Amino acid sequence: MIETEITPSQACFHTSELEDDAEEWSELETEMRRDLLALDLRISLFVGAVQNFKYESLLKPVPANYRKSDGEADIETIRELVSRLPELPLLDVSNKQDPEIASFMKTFFLNHNQKLSLISIEEFKRQLSGQIELQLAPRWIFQIDHLSRSQQAWERRKASSSTFCAFHGSRFENFHSILNLGLHQHLNKTSLFGEGIYLSTEQSLSLQYSPCGQGWNKSQLGPELSLLAVCEVINHPDVKRRGSRPSAADSVIPDKYILVTNNELVRPRYFLVYTRPKAKKVKVTSFIERYKFVLFLGLYVSLLLAIGLAKRVTI
Repeated sequence: MIETEITPSQACFHTSELEDDAEEWSELETEMRRDLLALDLRISLFVGAVQNFKYESLLKPVPANYRKSDGEADIETIRELVSRLPELPLLDVSNKQDPEIASFMKTFFLNHNQKLSLISIEEFKRQLSGQIELQLAPRWIFQIDHLSRSQQAWERRKASSSTFCAFHGSRFENFHSILNLGLHQHLNKTSLFGEGIYLSTEQSLSLQYSPCGQGWNKSQLGPELSLLAVCEVINHPDVKRRGSRPSAADSVIPDKYILVTNNELVRPRYFLVYTRPKAKKVKVTSFIERYKFVLFLGLYVSLLLAIGLAKRVTI
């Protein structure tokens, strides 16, 4: 038997790797203890983007170690790692022994630019104090706290102006990008009244643009979700309301629509999360079950008539 001698430097490197893996899992566990469903939602939004054919634009920015040599996202590797994601919470010890998954989860799901937190509908209403009206209550509400330098610039920008809140609806697969990069007018594909970010003061109107999408099949929130963003908007001439015409070639903006032509004037503050309603089981009854009494009564009368007719024939 040939024995391989491990040098002190190799042993030190191996120990360092184990410590890094343990630290990554520790950060994930800390985030789960802080807000398990918030981490769950991050994963669901990421999976929604990964599954879409427009993944290249929806996943931006993708770190270099998850890109191919030509610069494109290594979607095969990303999807393979997604398929190996463990169900939350991470109770199975064997899941914590996969350093590749630990690194993947830390890279994409531990964002230090903003914090996502589950809040109650009562807290949501208290914070907005009547600025908007909820016509359809969501299943969950998540608050977005921006922690990056851009938040400081936002606070300075709105210090000299008033703000208001409005709804923004979009397809499920777009919300990973909305959470991480915000809303951008050039990404909008619906240009009813000109290029820009479309918002509404009416929740039901924005919900029309937020169909249910397929998320993470291990999510505690459910595999199919619909999201609505509640955004804070700075009052500015670039915020077009009813009666405005963005340009001579555009139509006049109707009631309840808001068009923002400057990305820096809009900031998502909350995500309203809806689940697909479970289909009610409808009991299908056959004709015989439905009219059982009438049929039996008819058979009984027919039998009596047949007996009476038989007696007449024999007499």
